[in-house]
Amino acid sequence: MFVLGTAGHIDHGKSSLIRAMTGIDPDRLPEEKKRGITIDLGFAWMKLPDGSEVGLVDVPGHERFVRNMVAGAGGINAAMLVIAADDGWMPQTQEHLDILNLLEIKHGFVALTKTDLVESDWVELMITDIAEKLAGTFLEGAPIIPCSAETKAGVDDIIQAISDISARIKAVEDVEKSRLFIDRSFVLTGIGVVVTGTSRGGGFSADSDAYHFPSGDKIRIRSLQSHERQVASVGAGTRVAINITGADREEISRGDVITGFAYPDPPTYFAVNVSNLANSNLMLKEGRKVLIIHGTTETEAILRPFPDAGIKPGEENLAIIKTEVPLCAFVNDSFILRLPTPQVTVGGGRILDILESYPRRKDLPGMSDYLRRRKAGELSGMIATEVEKRLFTDRSRLLLFSNFARPVIESAVAKLIENGSIIGFDNFIADAKAMSTLADNAKKTLEKTHKNKSYLRGLTADELMKRLKIDDANQFSMLMKYLQANKIIDRENQFLFLPGFTPELDGAMKSQADDIMRAVNKAGHNYLSFYDLDHLFKDYRKTLNFLRDDGRLVTIGTHFVMTTDIWKQIVNYLKKRFDAGDKITLAELRDEFNSTRKYALPLLEYLDQIKMTKRDGDYRIKGANFDELYSA
Repeated sequence: MFVLGTAGHIDHGKSSLIRAMTGIDPDRLPEEKKRGITIDLGFAWMKLPDGSEVGLVDVPGHERFVRNMVAGAGGINAAMLVIAADDGWMPQTQEHLDILNLLEIKHGFVALTKTDLVESDWVELMITDIAEKLAGTFLEGAPIIPCSAETKAGVDDIIQAISDISARIKAVEDVEKSRLFIDRSFVLTGIGVVVTGTSRGGGFSADSDAYHFPSGDKIRIRSLQSHERQVASVGAGTRVAINITGADREEISRGDVITGFAYPDPPTYFAVNVSNLANSNLMLKEGRKVLIIHGTTETEAILRPFPDAGIKPGEENLAIIKTEVPLCAFVNDSFILRLPTPQVTVGGGRILDILESYPRRKDLPGMSDYLRRRKAGELSGMIATEVEKRLFTDRSRLLLFSNFARPVIESAVAKLIENGSIIGFDNFIADAKAMSTLADNAKKTLEKTHKNKSYLRGLTADELMKRLKIDDANQFSMLMKYLQANKIIDRENQFLFLPGFTPELDGAMKSQADDIMRAVNKAGHNYLSFYDLDHLFKDYRKTLNFLRDDGRLVTIGTHFVMTTDIWKQIVNYLKKRFDAGDKITLAELRDEFNSTRKYALPLLEYLDQIKMTKRDGDYRIKGANFDELYSA
């Protein structure tokens, strides 16, 4: 099943032709019947000779209702451009054709109506004129079929043209990302809220959950109807009416979207490719206010073209669009741009990326390359440019909001990994060149540190992150895991270093280390304080840190320094007492090591702080972290 839409100037016979083909009157509003013109969208359907069905969307032709026309055209797969033989090519004929081109409709034909009102030679002249005007559009070379809704002449030819499109049009792809842009919303007595639209990207099932965009509220699909038949489910590309619960009529209207998935943080910033119509006579400049119509959603927006001078009529270029209300947009979606006043169509384009913030003008040059590469719309290019935006990309979220199916994305990822363009790591992928560059930079940074400061165990994660100029801590953490897994770097506690590296002291620092060790050993359990060390040694902190990291010294907070052997004596004594179920006092710890209160009290307070001990009145008992920190 696919959906065919009408297009064309007012009073050229669009609705009459649909009635002649289907017996259904698409004009449903009393005002439409009274005035004899289409004001809002109308819907019908027909069964083709091969038994398949096609949905029909009838759009208004009056210039005042072009926004309604775009809302209908956004969900069609093919178009029937209707031109009256007695009127010929008219302003809305051109505007509707421009819109269809901008929406990248690929299939269609021309119905030359009201031929019963003109002579046959005039019909031939009209066909020639129309063919010339279609040159360069998607309808170039398409059939131009003379017909009359009044006499039914040519109606069978129209139906055959639709059948021909049905035979060659690709089935509307189901990418399991269903969206229904609401074009009608109403309440039926005894049934409740009903919305209608054309399903895109996937189908819907009765008695299932769905979501309302932009509120994000979960709703329930009670039942479905397609072409006035109750159905259990519908696929992609189907006209459908959905009876929903969980939302009030006042909360849902045309322009909202029913989705089969949750859309977190509804977006309002988009990188786009914009085409400015040759007949717009308008330069699209920085700050230009426009109306953007996407699906059935219409909202005001601000335009930020990449060229400083703007986008000239007849040209296309990159731009940023900031919308007043969120769009349920996918990468590669088409849209139309109109002016708020006067209400004329000035262009349209395609969404190239969904952004988290509004880029500054100085940021635009840095975005140009990857956006231009996206204009081709090819999946491999989309994946490549997506992974370039960050160090690591979660495979499960790759192109989540795009018209590509998950299996197709995974297959393309596998090929890119196979040819070496990207690398896979855990559930993430990354650009191979970027990873190679970062790995080399990390190695060089650590090599320089090891050479110039051989006494350091390495660099902390924060230090290396700054050296590599990476801002995102989560992305940096993934990078470190990747580099460790590939044995490019190693890690011990907080230090990162090259595999096989062992810290070493130079001659002067080695001599100072020996002196510090002698002084700390001599002090025994009358531990040296940092104040003592400041008076005994000059510029000793680097050496002291080396001895601590090397495991020869232990620092007790900011108070004292002791040898590792003395620390082990203390914790072994505590373990022996705690294993026996004993509590210890300050005096007992002091007497055990022939120390004084001056040293024993700060030591116990430090042990309390790191939760190796816990104070219980005048006693100390085993702390929560004792077993974890104990090392004999």
